[in-house]
Amino acid sequence: MTTAFVLTGGGSLGAVQVGMLAALHACGVEPDLLVGTSVGAVNAAHLAGPAGPAGAAGRGSGSSTAWRLEELTRLWLNMRRHDVFPLDPRRWLAAARGGQPSMFPGTGLERLLQRHLGYDTLERGHIPVEVTATDLVTGKGLVLSTGSPVSAVRASAAVPGVLPPVVRDGRTLVDGAIGDLDVLAHTAAHGVTDIYLLPAGYPCAGTPPRTALGIALSSLSLLLHRQLIAQVRGYTGTSRLHVVPPLCPLSVSPADFTQTSLLVRRARQSTREWLEARHGESAQDDASVLALHTHSEATSSRADHLDRPHQHRRSDAPQEGLKL
Repeated sequence: MTTAFVLTGGGSLGAVQVGMLAALHACGVEPDLLVGTSVGAVNAAHLAGPAGPAGAAGRGSGSSTAWRLEELTRLWLNMRRHDVFPLDPRRWLAAARGGQPSMFPGTGLERLLQRHLGYDTLERGHIPVEVTATDLVTGKGLVLSTGSPVSAVRASAAVPGVLPPVVRDGRTLVDGAIGDLDVLAHTAAHGVTDIYLLPAGYPCAGTPPRTALGIALSSLSLLLHRQLIAQVRGYTGTSRLHVVPPLCPLSVSPADFTQTSLLVRRARQSTREWLEARHGESAQDDASVLALHTHSEATSSRADHLDRPHQHRRSDAPQEGLKL
């Protein structure tokens, strides 16, 4: 029996996947294959990495995955928006004039990956890992499973116009979420027994984003969500498909990195409850938990209160620790 985890994009909502991963791990559901797109590629590549210093894997559950998950959680809790999207008005002006390919440089994400991934080729991960990207010329979705994990993840997360494209093996690559690849069909073709789809979700409640970055990332999240719905509805593979429900209601923007601790906690709790409720079930999941929807003003107000209990926290301050 083999299990694959498929992790989607969603900007800062990638923190939701960390909570999902923690709940799955706590319930004994472990991946034999990881497939990631955009921020899901960041999480997949990190989780697949080496066990770390001698003896580190002996802590907690004693598994390499447990140690990598602890490190991934720590990474998210200390991540700030300027780590990935540094403020640079001169670059914005240059981009508007056609002098730069993106609003933000890729150097911030590159440094983050170099500091935390800990291995130099995807083939050296302790779990097989693949990340998706899109050929900017043809629109074809590609699967990257060899070579530098840093360049592969940078390509997978290169939101057009927001982060610069990555040239890899002669191709100009951008975010994997916009390609024509059916990631579920691709994953099922590996012959795995079970596929767990971990959607980062989208802000289904609260007020619309007002910043250029928030609008761009929210729009991409909606696009990805529609693709996921179509792929789940059209799924005909032999692998059992399990769709982990995204957080709902949710009012956090994919550009907001100040709420990661809360997102991890909420996702861990909701995923644990979902796993307990479906214990022993073998039926395939449908797309209903992914359906685009709206909330009443009262529900949106409650969601905003639920997602933002610490408004006094500075946006650039590292967040407190979170135990798995």
